[in-house]
Amino acid sequence: MKKIILSTILILAICNISPVFSNEIEDDYFDIVANYCVVGDYNSAIEYLDKIISLNPNNQRAYDLKRGLSHVLSGDKSSFVENVNPYIKKAMEYKRVGDEQAEINALFEGTKGQNAYLAYYYLGNFYRTKNDFQHALDAYNASSSARSDFAPAYLGNAIVLYEMGKYEAALNPLDKYLTSNPNDDLAYAIKSRAEFALGMIAQAKRDNAVAITINDTPEYQFDKAKILYKQGSYQEAKDIFKNVLKDIQTSKIYEYMGLCDYALGDYFAALNDFDKAILLSNDDEYLEARYNEIKAILENRQNEAIFE
Repeated sequence: MKKIILSTILILAICNISPVFSNEIEDDYFDIVANYCVVGDYNSAIEYLDKIISLNPNNQRAYDLKRGLSHVLSGDKSSFVENVNPYIKKAMEYKRVGDEQAEINALFEGTKGQNAYLAYYYLGNFYRTKNDFQHALDAYNASSSARSDFAPAYLGNAIVLYEMGKYEAALNPLDKYLTSNPNDDLAYAIKSRAEFALGMIAQAKRDNAVAITINDTPEYQFDKAKILYKQGSYQEAKDIFKNVLKDIQTSKIYEYMGLCDYALGDYFAALNDFDKAILLSNDDEYLEARYNEIKAILENRQNEAIFE
């Protein structure tokens, strides 16, 4: 059981769940949780989970991980540190104090010794946080080569490929990962998003449904609504977007709501949606263009009504 929970924590640490709606402080704390788990310091990991919960009492992910770690502590108090590359422990210590150069130097040293696959994995995590995608891919691939059954490296690889826009390439490592982790909602969600981007709508809908069955989150519901919009189920999609607004308010949601209302012929509502989207967007010429297009339609209709 401990191995399963540890793998889950490591996976969450590299993925930074909620890619569109993340909280930076909470994400940093989740990284620290993962780091403590690697060296077997589960009590300190729980302390940081408590910090997350104090910041955000609605963070179900923190509660779930705390529950899992508490179970580990109740059944097995042995430390994981004896089995871990010692340079990784050093790297995590440097990470906690913010010394990035010392962190990466330690990880490079770790690739030369025992359990090198873990050092390569953490190198991948390091490069990914810097958006250095090619070096991240190289590191994750090296991790997989050093130990082919280390599933988190496949997921890390897939996430980087997805973030690079290489959606088709991301599918293979996702399938490899899911072979040994068939109940990971995030992997199904990423796979669904890659398939959606590739126009594989039926497959995207299927994998999104699996992700929601495992863990029903606002983000996955947002994905579901996008798929429904793409399929032409505008009212059903709009209803989900509207419901998700309770938890998420971004320019993208209002944009999609506007597109649904536009497709449904409710131009007044669409104009209002795009207006809100523009307010939440930094600078989007597309939104401005759609807003002006809808506004012109309404003005033409009003003019036509006057002359009738």
